Amino acid sequence: MERVQVTPRSYPTNLIDKDWSNRKLFFRKNSDDFLNLVHDMKLRDDDVWIVTLPKCGTTWMQELLWLLLNNLDFDEALAKDQEIRSPFLEFDILVNEDLERSLRPVEELKSPRLIKSHLSLALLPSQLWQRKNKVIYVFRNPLDSIVSRYYHGVSFGIHYGKSLHQYFDEILANEDFAAEIIEHAYEFYQLRNEPWVYYTSFERMKKDLRGVINDVSIFLDKPINEEPIMERLLKHLSFEEMKKNPTTNHLWERAQIKHKNAGKEIHPFVRRGEVNGYKDELKPEQIEKANACIKKILDNNSVTMEELLLLNNP
Repeated sequence: MERVQVTPRSYPTNLIDKDWSNRKLFFRKNSDDFLNLVHDMKLRDDDVWIVTLPKCGTTWMQELLWLLLNNLDFDEALAKDQEIRSPFLEFDILVNEDLERSLRPVEELKSPRLIKSHLSLALLPSQLWQRKNKVIYVFRNPLDSIVSRYYHGVSFGIHYGKSLHQYFDEILANEDFAAEIIEHAYEFYQLRNEPWVYYTSFERMKKDLRGVINDVSIFLDKPINEEPIMERLLKHLSFEEMKKNPTTNHLWERAQIKHKNAGKEIHPFVRRGEVNGYKDELKPEQIEKANACIKKILDNNSVTMEELLLLNNP
């Protein structure tokens, strides 16, 4: 999939005061019409958005959000694929390249809609900046997410036949890779104190899932007041349960993929679920080079990785 630099029709200048003309944004080639559709997308008052970079704990958080928004209907959650319950906004255009049907899964979804996207803030619907629907953002250590993205891509056929080290070297060869990641997260980090934004990290979810569930339930005005319900949520969202639950392993999504190498080598969607797992999968020199590139962008934005990952939060 060839990605190119894109320019949105407008920027969220009401949210963040900066020189947006210097903000590089990327998406699939020949997707201007789709991005315009997203820019003009009509939102509903009760829409909730989950926005992340790929492989940052999106599915994990998405499952929690859907349950909170749907009266803790565990039976439905176990019966219907998550991708149908909570559509990925960009999926149809990326897989089917059909502009006419691209937004249909979201448009046909009954309220309250839980909409997933990996788009940057400036590429999301302009109504989101104005109406300020609730947004949950999850970040993750970039090296862990890149490793996880590789295995996901192998299963989908995109990276089949390529080693992890080859893939990571290709990432490092892209001079914009670190800026894409850090600026995507930092823009939402800057909005973390807004009443309509809940910002967290994969690392915080691993450290204190109960605390995150409490925070998110209050954020959505769906507080969990009974310990048996909390215990059931904790079990349903545990790594062991998520790994064996077919509705959270993107089997429906995988069935839609038409790549000639799709399915030739399968890795579980919920694979390791560890913090800093990249350290025993990447070469030391790759880690050092990646961290140097990332630190440069962090310094340019006067923020640290510890802050973006909320590592110092109680």
